[in-house]
Amino acid sequence: MNEKHLNGLTATRGFAALMIVIFHFGLNVFPFKHMQPFFAKGNVAVSYFFTLSGFIMCYTYFNQQVQYKDYLKRRIARIAPLYWVAMIISIIRVRDEAQLGFKTLLNFFFAQAYLPGYALTINSAGWSLSVEMLFYLLFPLLLLLYKANQQRFAYSALLFYVLSQLVHLWMVAHAKPNNNNWHELTYYFPFAHLNEFVIGMAGYYFYTHNKEQLSKMPVLVTFALVVLSIIYLPFSKHNGLLAPLFVLMIVGIACKKDSWLSAKPLVWLGEVSYGIYILQMPVNFYLSKLNAKYLGLTTNWFFLFFVIVLVVVSALCYSYIEKPLRRKINSLKI
Repeated sequence: MNEKHLNGLTATRGFAALMIVIFHFGLNVFPFKHMQPFFAKGNVAVSYFFTLSGFIMCYTYFNQQVQYKDYLKRRIARIAPLYWVAMIISIIRVRDEAQLGFKTLLNFFFAQAYLPGYALTINSAGWSLSVEMLFYLLFPLLLLLYKANQQRFAYSALLFYVLSQLVHLWMVAHAKPNNNNWHELTYYFPFAHLNEFVIGMAGYYFYTHNKEQLSKMPVLVTFALVVLSIIYLPFSKHNGLLAPLFVLMIVGIACKKDSWLSAKPLVWLGEVSYGIYILQMPVNFYLSKLNAKYLGLTTNWFFLFFVIVLVVVSALCYSYIEKPLRRKINSLKI
């Protein structure tokens, strides 16, 4: 896979991160308030991140011998520094919250999403990093299974996906009103999202074995199917229902020799997208305080101001926190 193909996939992360920001903060803002059938389900972009992660991890490590300690160090270096920074500035925001010490401990070790009632504590966006860390811990074993028999792994992943969706839909159907623990177990429990990751890994199999045929598949058609499915499918899409369509889109982009998604500004947006995602809650909190006290911006103008500041802060964090600390952690001898 050529760098341009990966650049195209990197760019999609930027769009997915902004879609989640709109879902959280922009549903009543022009023009998104007129597109609510789509953006009101924008949390499905988290599922896209999980699926893309499975594909990219296979791409990155398939031809490598994975040394578990070094591998895990590099994965922690990739996500932990900015995650912990976001956690610290969020702790300041919620310093009077009950059980703050226990919640902080859970969040520090990426464990909050395993305990119903704690998944959204401290920095609510962090629950998905609890899920991502599960993927990282299991990936070396999953990669061994993948390499042992790629076709069997791919079709087992599809079966696991179907069974996971049936379990998820059963849990949704049996949800009790105002039962927050059941809600968090249904939507945020890390193992409930494993199907998205392994489907992404299976996507790498279909990419490597069907590249010529898949390269003819119009990405815009797949994208249109994704958009229509988000708008019209009546079932819960939070735990991977659309993952197979995401795989088609990911593989389609990966197969293209050139794409407008490889444009430098879009790739840059994808590179800083982790900050856009993990910093959205604390940045919005502090800017809302600033706006209420000093600025007095209307809803539309405040959202635009917020997004610009969020992107700038994310870019600064990428250059001065993410990259330097990643290099520092990767250089440690363990």
